[in-house]
Amino acid sequence: MHAKSNTQQWLAYFSGHFKFAHGRTQMGKTRSYGPLRVQRPFYPEGPQFMHLYLLHPPGGLVAGDKLSIDIHADTNAHLLMTTPSAGKLYRNITDLWQGQYVRITVKEGASVEWLPMENIVFSGAKGHLTTEVEIFGDGLFVGWEITCLGRPHCDEDANEMFTTGELLQTLTIRQDGQWLFKDHIHIVAGSEMQTGLAGLQGKSILATCVINRDIDFDYTEWQETIASQLKGTLAITQKPGVLIARYLGDHAEDARTAFELMWHAIRPHILNRKGCEPRIWRT
Repeated sequence: MHAKSNTQQWLAYFSGHFKFAHGRTQMGKTRSYGPLRVQRPFYPEGPQFMHLYLLHPPGGLVAGDKLSIDIHADTNAHLLMTTPSAGKLYRNITDLWQGQYVRITVKEGASVEWLPMENIVFSGAKGHLTTEVEIFGDGLFVGWEITCLGRPHCDEDANEMFTTGELLQTLTIRQDGQWLFKDHIHIVAGSEMQTGLAGLQGKSILATCVINRDIDFDYTEWQETIASQLKGTLAITQKPGVLIARYLGDHAEDARTAFELMWHAIRPHILNRKGCEPRIWRT
């Protein structure tokens, strides 16, 4: 069933509860409405680890559109979720905001790897991008967000810069009720935040990857090796209980490459498994 209001905005929702039983991560109760669905799950790593693709067939959000995503990983369940294509927040000539709201719950012994494709915020958009993560016990969260302000390197139209509009983006993580990570950014096109040295320095791609672990991994030399291959800037910081990686540049492919390589290098240390890429990343 599609849910569309009288003002023609799309309101879409997906809620998935994932549980572990009989040696297998299984999809429990799910609810959805509007144009937001999941494909059947894949198990390329065996029955304990589920890979799932979240689909939004319209492909983008216009004025008033809202996607709400609620993921709950029960005790010992393991879920890797990704998207098949970039999300898009289109130009908006109204006073209505458009946005995506993600809530992820990770219970004791469970893991959620939230690894979506990038979100492209077109000039003129008024976007909200919010992700809230709640972790219990030794639950593991690995997540990244890659945000593109406009499409400055699009061959089809060299003028797709982010010259009007604004974006509110928030990523918060709590573990056992205590704040572990809070990140909030408000970008208004042409503002000091977008252009200043203490802000985005005029760059169009900002990306963050967060892992709630103290990781016994010497990433300094690795970071220097990877950073030398990138056109942008990659910084990695280990804080108590959380590893934070940030990318700033002009190429979404660079951000994805950096985070994927980091994920491959670190995953054996946090899940005792090699990185197993979703097939859709290479199609």
